[in-house]
Amino acid sequence: MPPISSLQNPTIKLIRSLANKKYRDETGLFVAEGEKVLQRAYSLAWTPESLVSTGAVSPWGEARRLEVTPGVMASLSAQNNPSPMLGVFRQRWQERLEPTGLWLALEDMRDPGNLGAIIRTADAVGATGVILAGQSCDPWNSECVRATMGSIFAVPLVRMPTASLIDVCKSWPGESVGAHLQGTEDYRKAYRSPTLIVMGSEGRGLSDELAKSCSTLVRIPMREGPDSLNVSVAAGLMLFEAKRSP
Repeated sequence: MPPISSLQNPTIKLIRSLANKKYRDETGLFVAEGEKVLQRAYSLAWTPESLVSTGAVSPWGEARRLEVTPGVMASLSAQNNPSPMLGVFRQRWQERLEPTGLWLALEDMRDPGNLGAIIRTADAVGATGVILAGQSCDPWNSECVRATMGSIFAVPLVRMPTASLIDVCKSWPGESVGAHLQGTEDYRKAYRSPTLIVMGSEGRGLSDELAKSCSTLVRIPMREGPDSLNVSVAAGLMLFEAKRSP
């Protein structure tokens, strides 16, 4: 069969609609681009609902692959230089939070690029999972998925209201550690396992009520002048420090 060249093809229309959060929410689907990203999905036993390419070989075989023209691929891609392959996958949310290992909780995280970088770092340290609380952005957004470089398929995600996260912090069996400018301890401390690291939004940090629910508040020391670090950098420092703890 010749490559699909029409934007009116039902599968193409569906994929194009997933650029909009409304349709991602309605369908429970998201798009991932790039051969390396899709290879990571394959290695972790994710199976695409559909797969389109401009001739690239699919790790899942040819049964699910639709070949499209470069023009159609350009209309589907969120990148300036479209990848030769993208897949549509079903979103996965972990329903239950098991308080073991190392978790990272994010309150009102608004920037999808930062969130994607954090998920990638959580994957690198072998974190148990990431909690998205309050008005956090959509992790299935194309910018976030791209920034994870495939780690979106590896890191369990849990979502909950901020009030629920406050309850989790108060009842956490190990140590719930909040990153806060008023923290009394240096972040380079011994973390008691299981560890829950809690971080706030890029602009205002942790809300007062959530900060009070943490068993420990820490700060990352900085020279005079800058008032904060990028949240993805701060999360990386804390995750690796917590992982280093015995």
